[in-house]
Amino acid sequence: MNRLQPYSQRWTFDVQRTVLKEFLVDVGYVGNKAIHLGADRNINATPNQYLSTSILRDQAMINTNNTLTATVPNPFFGLNSVYPKTIAVSDLLRPYPQFGDITETQPIGYSWYHALQVRAEKRFARGYMAGVSYTYAKNMEATGFLNAGDASVNRSISSLDRPHRLNLQSIVELPFGRGKALGSNVPKVLDHVIGGWQLNNIFTYQSGAPLSFGNIIFLGNLHDIPLPSDQRGVNRWFNTAAGFVTASAQQPFSNIRTFPKYLAGVRGDGQTAWNVSVVKRLQLRERVKMELRFEGYDVLNHPNFSDPTTTVTSSAFGTVTSQAGLSREFQGALRLAF
Repeated sequence: MNRLQPYSQRWTFDVQRTVLKEFLVDVGYVGNKAIHLGADRNINATPNQYLSTSILRDQAMINTNNTLTATVPNPFFGLNSVYPKTIAVSDLLRPYPQFGDITETQPIGYSWYHALQVRAEKRFARGYMAGVSYTYAKNMEATGFLNAGDASVNRSISSLDRPHRLNLQSIVELPFGRGKALGSNVPKVLDHVIGGWQLNNIFTYQSGAPLSFGNIIFLGNLHDIPLPSDQRGVNRWFNTAAGFVTASAQQPFSNIRTFPKYLAGVRGDGQTAWNVSVVKRLQLRERVKMELRFEGYDVLNHPNFSDPTTTVTSSAFGTVTSQAGLSREFQGALRLAF
């Protein structure tokens, strides 16, 4: 089989401007489209025409569920069938009823990405540099099927979509020691103590991931699901009363799914981190240098929560039960170069 190989197309456009010799401003657009991505397709799924199109699981009105789950004698038993003496009606309706699921990876998936990128940077001079960058982006994908029997892949927001990303960074050499503004003539011994210090800082904020609820029954308005930031908390991350059907006995079964794969407007917690480091460089001899580093990660100990529970039948539905990433950490390192 001559399978098509995936590839991507990328295009960019940037406008840069230098201001006051040391300041750079950059505004750019980045686009990317990936083609022939692998999409897993069940080529032996029960056709959609036999599934329920009701928005409710109403077995008193629609008997589809009972019919599909009923068992009958297996006409293929003993003839190389994967099923025992009895078989479900839903399996007999498959294109190849003597077999179960047959999954094939087909090169029919694709994705696309668009981003506005803005960057301002004060280039390193006079002992310091500073920069800020911001990305506003949208990432879409069509790499899977909403229903196994669908004719084409489902277009949806990507699970990797992060609309906003902000990054602040700086490097500052402390003005102490020989050749610096303060203490330029201090003795060499004292210079070993106060000179050669550098402070580094990186602050990052990123939007949370879009949430997925699976195949559910929802009777409300999708715009009512997200909560304002002042009402959102770990015990109620989104509006669980927006129209979700949570009773186990009322969940969909053998139905055509219409609820979206991901909801762009309902997201998990954004990730925020402020990392700093203090570096001390020391020239021990002509060919021997020492570097001492102290590094702190998430120094403000800002909590970054995991995604809330989106299983509608769970008692924890809509709540956050864990934390993502690590809490505040510190580490030190010593390096000799010779």
